[in-house]
Amino acid sequence: MILAFCLLGILYGLTHDGRMRSIGRKHFRFWPLLFMSLTCEWLLSSAWFHGALAGMRIYSVMPVIFAIIQYGLITIFLFRNWRKPGLLAVLAGSTMNGLVIIANGGKMPIVETIYHFSEDAVAKISQAPHYFLAVGSEPLLFLADRIPLWIYMISVGDLFIGVGMFFLGAYLPRRILRPRPSAEALA
Repeated sequence: MILAFCLLGILYGLTHDGRMRSIGRKHFRFWPLLFMSLTCEWLLSSAWFHGALAGMRIYSVMPVIFAIIQYGLITIFLFRNWRKPGLLAVLAGSTMNGLVIIANGGKMPIVETIYHFSEDAVAKISQAPHYFLAVGSEPLLFLADRIPLWIYMISVGDLFIGVGMFFLGAYLPRRILRPRPSAEALA
């Protein structure tokens, strides 16, 4: 869903005097941290990872440790690039999501609104290692996935991230025109 918001922003930017080649000319600081954070996300959502850790005595704290690492890395990346359009909103949304996930043992709670989709959707929650069905007493439940959007359940943090990614996407194809030095400055 977040990628869709970014792609819509890019499409908007391209239709408003943007250029494809401008996308590759944008520079981000500490960009490897973004990929390291995505690797942590992949591990947290991987049934294989949870299966490999299940036999360890420290299994219960490992998802929290990886969530802290994941959101720490993404926070550093976003903080170092906060001047890019939309990234402050992404930072706010990521902070909200990170807080609720860390407070709930490395998993995102999903509220009972998921029952509006289907029983199959509820069954898939129990199979996803990084989500769980909330019962109502979880910490920071107001930040959980509680808003139905098309075929997804999203959080308030996801809304911030989506809006921020749209603005970032609209910025990426924008041409950056730098002033040319005057004749006096060259002399």
